[in-house]
Amino acid sequence: MALVSPVVPIAAAGSAIKEAAIGARMLVRGLATWRTAPRTMAWGLLPAALSAVILGFVVVAALAGAFPLGTWTADLAFEPGSFPHGALRLLVAVAVVGAAALISIYTFTALALLVGQPFFERISRELDAHDPALEGEDPEPWWRAALRGIAEWARLLLLTVPLGLVALLVGLIPVVGTASAFALSAGLGGWLLTLELTSYPLSRRGIVSLAQRRRALRGHRARAVGFGAAVFLVFLIPGGVVAMMPAAAAGGTALVRSLPADRARRA
Repeated sequence: MALVSPVVPIAAAGSAIKEAAIGARMLVRGLATWRTAPRTMAWGLLPAALSAVILGFVVVAALAGAFPLGTWTADLAFEPGSFPHGALRLLVAVAVVGAAALISIYTFTALALLVGQPFFERISRELDAHDPALEGEDPEPWWRAALRGIAEWARLLLLTVPLGLVALLVGLIPVVGTASAFALSAGLGGWLLTLELTSYPLSRRGIVSLAQRRRALRGHRARAVGFGAAVFLVFLIPGGVVAMMPAAAAGGTALVRSLPADRARRA
């Protein structure tokens, strides 16, 4: 019996990895939308660029304050000029930048979706255009969706800030801290990004509120996190937040369409 029991968690882990890989491939499907609807996708660059300019000030502030904060922290613990002082200074700076990246990427995505609601809704509709099961589905009025989006953004931001602080503290752990903080940010940040990027396609299916989206995605968490983590990583590339935002929006719809429940409904 002892030889058999470990097979279950190993199989479960393998299934989770497979699901996460499927989720990551949804971003690639989103990129493929440039071939079928290039004009629609190009419109999605405008709100992404505007949001990137606004959030750029946050990133610049984080980069400007990272090393001074690291120096101040290291001065409290070690003699300036010593190896431990320099190592702690670097660790704190990296942790601050990582926490700022988590908060900034989520805030950018929510802001871009809010500012560019007509454009990203149109991108999502392009992928659902030939789905007979969605014919006649009327989305909620734009003003109601905007108000709901602002309220949900504020709720998730209240969660993102402490997550960023946790990632900062984890990043201070010697040796494994930086890698662990990065994995934590990608995983938790990926889940939050997926909740935002699936809002349009799920609302078209009658799943409107944040609580409803959580319930719909909870049974496919590995796939959802895999998609969100892939978006998180490409958003870290300089210029990636703007260039990849339309693909991320399209990928959110592709993710919803890939879920077993949605495929069964359309069968």
